[in-house]
Amino acid sequence: MPPRTPLVRPDRFFAERAIYGGRVLALVILHVFSLPLAVWGVGQVLQARIDGTVLVQNPNRPSEQFCEGAPTSMDMCDAPAHVERNIDTLLADQAGELLAPALLGIGSVIVLVGSALHVGAWLFDGSSGFGTSFTVALWGLVPLLFSLLAGIALLYVFLDPSTVTPESDPVVLAERVQAALVPVQQVQPLLTTVTALWSGLIWRFGLQHKQGLTSGTATATAGAVVGLIWLLSLA
Repeated sequence: MPPRTPLVRPDRFFAERAIYGGRVLALVILHVFSLPLAVWGVGQVLQARIDGTVLVQNPNRPSEQFCEGAPTSMDMCDAPAHVERNIDTLLADQAGELLAPALLGIGSVIVLVGSALHVGAWLFDGSSGFGTSFTVALWGLVPLLFSLLAGIALLYVFLDPSTVTPESDPVVLAERVQAALVPVQQVQPLLTTVTALWSGLIWRFGLQHKQGLTSGTATATAGAVVGLIWLLSLA
């Protein structure tokens, strides 16, 4: 008489599924907000390293073209064309404008990687559905978080403190920031390579053990996705 397969207790089954779902949800939240938080972090580094005020166009004054043809009694045209504004406020505004594109960008990466892994698993007769491929994709993107943190740390180290004044040339400030980014850009290819290889190893392991792919097909699929991400990073 063959041995009987032990039954799984319903409470234990649902508890395990809840824990699994909670981990996946935590990964989703972590990844979705990773790039926006990185943009915010860069803004914080710039605000910490750059102080002073700059001249900007007065938002409460109409354009010169409008004021030239306006009646002399128009009080708004008597306001100065430019006003001083704290550089920290400008940097915070610029970072805020990039948060939505960053959110859209990381969301697109998650969907792209999950879809690519699932297509590879489907081509090689994977044993699980898209949810499994999506989870494998999420775990493989964890190294990206460390890469973002390393980039912010390098920027903080190499960007020297500076002060700007209304008389400062914006071009000079931009050149100074660009010069500080040179060491970061030199390290970036190595950082990208390490991150891509780390992610590829996680994806290979996940495809082999969660989708049931062979070692060779899992390596080929993960390698193809790493190559795709690498090409997109160079664009």
